[in-house]
Amino acid sequence: MRKNELFVCESCGYESPKWFGRCPNCGAWNTAKQFTPSEKPGRGRKTGPTTLKKIAVELRTSRISTGFSELDSALNGGLLPGQVVLLGGEPGVGKSSLALQICCQLANKVKSLYVTAEESADQIAFRAERFGCKSQDNVVILTENDPMLVLDVLDNSFGLLVIDSLQAMYSEQVGSYPGSVAQVRTAASLITERCKSLSIPAILIAHITKSGEIAGPKMVEHLVDTVIYFEGEVNTDFRILRVVKNRFGPSGEVCVFEMFEFGLRQIEESFLIDIEEPPSGNCFSCVIEGSKPFIVQVQALVSKARSLSARRISNGYDLTRLLMLIAVLEKHARLPLENRDVYINVMGGLRITDTAADLAVVCAIVSSLTELSLGKMAAFGEVSLDGRIRPVHRVKNRLDALSKLELKKILLPSASDTNEQNCVALKDVRSLLSILGGKSVDIQ
Repeated sequence: MRKNELFVCESCGYESPKWFGRCPNCGAWNTAKQFTPSEKPGRGRKTGPTTLKKIAVELRTSRISTGFSELDSALNGGLLPGQVVLLGGEPGVGKSSLALQICCQLANKVKSLYVTAEESADQIAFRAERFGCKSQDNVVILTENDPMLVLDVLDNSFGLLVIDSLQAMYSEQVGSYPGSVAQVRTAASLITERCKSLSIPAILIAHITKSGEIAGPKMVEHLVDTVIYFEGEVNTDFRILRVVKNRFGPSGEVCVFEMFEFGLRQIEESFLIDIEEPPSGNCFSCVIEGSKPFIVQVQALVSKARSLSARRISNGYDLTRLLMLIAVLEKHARLPLENRDVYINVMGGLRITDTAADLAVVCAIVSSLTELSLGKMAAFGEVSLDGRIRPVHRVKNRLDALSKLELKKILLPSASDTNEQNCVALKDVRSLLSILGGKSVDIQ
């Protein structure tokens, strides 16, 4: 073996000068692949010291709008020169459509280079025509998968670079197959370095694995500035864009899109609810994802178990937390749930992580169990193991968002500081039963 050859784990990117059967880092078997690292090109620039004040002024004045106000807000104002964004999502969710629409919407300001290694130029042109791209001269299509040839074309005349996709890039110098750890890492490293040297923002489209993570070595997510996951069921029109990493702003921001015939359209108002009088098992809530309040509708279905072990299924809500809430209701509210199947669904396909939705989930379960309709009622609050309803942050923002629905009643923790007339303070889950229709529940 030559001295410059390495063995790299395809699962985690671990490097070793010797072959290994089991990766010492992640423990995976038979993932060692041999490759020859290529010589890295020079940076082509010289940097000198500068003050923080000068950098801050440049950052405030140089952000580039993507054409989607909601996406700009999630990115803390837009794209910065040299910012590298890793956009991941399942096949068919709309990653390429979103990137191409950004190119089309920036066409009247800057020239974009769209590198496609998976589709033909005719396919891209047909999609751009469907999206209504007006300044088509400023969107340059390059059908190439060699990162070195892409860097030869990229110069200061471009204001945006799109790579579709990172896993399709292939360099002969690496000596491995497309999508391997070595190829992905080499392509990401070369493209990121060149974009930062030219101060050109880039969007790298990436595939995801069956486990929902971006394919390739984890190092790529550390290498880029921003990591975005584009989520949504392919058989629905709604898409959720979630920023999980952002060096130039807060992470955890969420924005919502709708897919239709002429591309993606951002949704600014709440779309995740049914404003009509809901039947039993439904409860509204307001969750905070990033810095944005979302009004969501939680649905619950409680039915008799058909097998010896009751089923607990959750869609859009953490299953472990659901199991905890069921145990709290059985212990402190004396609800007979041990022999009943419990299903939880968050309408619209949104996956919520805010613990303030606990009280809404509890209300929906009780409503379905007792078959008592809650009507236009909302609830938010964190449920603790001892059955108490704990306060949550940003109560005023949640109430302001819920005020648009003209709700009859809003349940919230007793420690919340509010004087709203339709608000009912709750201390624990035991007091919830009397508010919903009775002090106890007796169900056969």
